[in-house]
Amino acid sequence: MNFRLGSMLMAILASPAFPQNSQDRYLALGDSVSFGLDPTLLLNSPPPKASDFAGYPEIVRANSKKIAESVNASCPGETSASFLDPNALNNGCTHPNVAFPDLDPFKDWIGLHVEYPLSQMEFAVSHLLDNRNTKLVTLSIGANDLILLQYQCAFDPACMNDRVNGVLNEYADNLSRILAAIRIQGRFNGTLVLVKYYSPTSDPLSIQLISALNATMEQVGNVFEAEFADGFTAFQKASESFGGNPCKAHLLVPLSLDLSVCDVHPSRIGQAVLAATVLEAFGKK
Repeated sequence: MNFRLGSMLMAILASPAFPQNSQDRYLALGDSVSFGLDPTLLLNSPPPKASDFAGYPEIVRANSKKIAESVNASCPGETSASFLDPNALNNGCTHPNVAFPDLDPFKDWIGLHVEYPLSQMEFAVSHLLDNRNTKLVTLSIGANDLILLQYQCAFDPACMNDRVNGVLNEYADNLSRILAAIRIQGRFNGTLVLVKYYSPTSDPLSIQLISALNATMEQVGNVFEAEFADGFTAFQKASESFGGNPCKAHLLVPLSLDLSVCDVHPSRIGQAVLAATVLEAFGKK
């Protein structure tokens, strides 16, 4: 982690917020990472409300002097396909989660930070047209495309290696359509930040798949003059002193007291790391 990013992270963790001196807005889009999903809260009775969750977008808003208001339209389980069409296969947004098929889709069960009847894409375009003072859009999308591949292949490495190029090609096409809609239909010429995914384990296959997804994201994003928040490298750097294990580095939601088992979602510290990468990318403009 470079000095500037590390200093930004320390400021985030030490201070609750900067005072905003702007009227500019921020739109966050994506999946469970940007939503701020902490699966341990889902065990509560009664179930949590959407407002009980906070991700890196809320930390970005609180720590940016440039942003006065934000809207987080993310939906846990969203894929690049379902971002465009809610009827497309996804991993828990409007379809059952592949790991917990008995749970209702998140959008119907817990609800979102902001409700919308159709696709996240349609909401994004409408919001951008209605809020011309939006200066920052962030997007985290694509991880669930890979998760669906893993389950469809029953976690067989040979199957995943054989099919991953097809998944990435479809992802590239979907991402191109998403970014084109943001830039052209939404008439957005502000800072567009794509947040690169981290690997939740040090497993070489996981790192390989995430790296390939991030490379595809960067290739497509460059066409649309996107900036990139390098969550992948930030998590790796923050995990170096822990043998490359993001769980032991407190970057993931813990599922055991000894940090031997973690969920794949970022902890509060992990979300702060991602927020620091977004703030660094936003600061380039």
